[in-house]
Amino acid sequence: MGIARRVQPVAAVALAVACLAEAGASRQPEPPQPTPALSPVPSPTVAPQSACEPGAAGAVVSPASAPAQFGPVIWSELHYSAHKLIFGASNTLRVETLPAARLAAVLRRPPNARPVPLPEGDAVALVMTTELPFGRHESVTFWLDPTTGAALGGEKTVTGGSSYHKLLRFTDGGLYTWRSEPSSAREEKLGPEGWTHRKQYLAHPAVSPPEGTSVTDAYALLYLASAARLDRKDSSLRLVVLTDKGYVELTFATAGLSRLHVAFDESWPAAGRRRDGDVLVRSVRVTGHALDAAHPQEDVDLGFLGMRGALTIFVEVGSGIPVSFSGRAEHVGNLTVRLDRAVLSGLPPPDPEP
Repeated sequence: MGIARRVQPVAAVALAVACLAEAGASRQPEPPQPTPALSPVPSPTVAPQSACEPGAAGAVVSPASAPAQFGPVIWSELHYSAHKLIFGASNTLRVETLPAARLAAVLRRPPNARPVPLPEGDAVALVMTTELPFGRHESVTFWLDPTTGAALGGEKTVTGGSSYHKLLRFTDGGLYTWRSEPSSAREEKLGPEGWTHRKQYLAHPAVSPPEGTSVTDAYALLYLASAARLDRKDSSLRLVVLTDKGYVELTFATAGLSRLHVAFDESWPAAGRRRDGDVLVRSVRVTGHALDAAHPQEDVDLGFLGMRGALTIFVEVGSGIPVSFSGRAEHVGNLTVRLDRAVLSGLPPPDPEP
């Protein structure tokens, strides 16, 4: 991944959501918008329920779950689309790796805050680009620790109305942001390098997850669901994400198997096929719980594609690929996002037994 060049992606469908709602909402608003924290717990399918006991302001909330362990995914690129009435949006999610030493040269060091340490080997880069209604475009890159899923840093650019650029660095207590935006219509044409309205800030919520909890970003939700192999029986996951309201624990509860109709192109080195028919999937219910008891526990912002309250992901059994997900987006209503194309890094797995 050419680190020298500026990478700027977005959570595809989320933007679709935000744009469908108002030509361009983004997950990380003006006020310091935090990061996510993660800590999967290997437990069987149960009703989504937080293991956290929210504490008072300034307190550290505890669930003590086992450290997240993630493996490689079989795909290198996923293309999604969403449609609502006459509007539509498309998103591409790409996975890349790069030496942590190269990443260290790109990430800034936040003042007066301790950044999340880089892994010893390679880091994972999630590169997302989204095309939204009314000419709005978003691009986001997030760098993760491939083993724990901890978010290290990120970069985000939005153009086509209310344009801005953010450089992000995750810290042990929140998220540090360097933000720039054009001060005039003339400046907007120059691109992020020429935008002169700049500021920087640290998002540090009063209530934090327990020390040692890996913090990820909600934009990595689909990748981590695949890397955690939630298509397998009795799998589960917990991620703590940081929204503009504070930390939110996302609980992933797997359910039974079912058949889901899909229609997408699948390719791998030297070959490919069109998949149009029913596939075996496992449904995963994602619910949110704010760690700060002072915040409402109903209709929680999941920090993911504008979704609120709950989200259902359908993961293909055998490949671990999220082939569809649906939920309720603010200002938009119920929204379903479907996979249009998958690029695999190797041969596809055999079809699972019925």
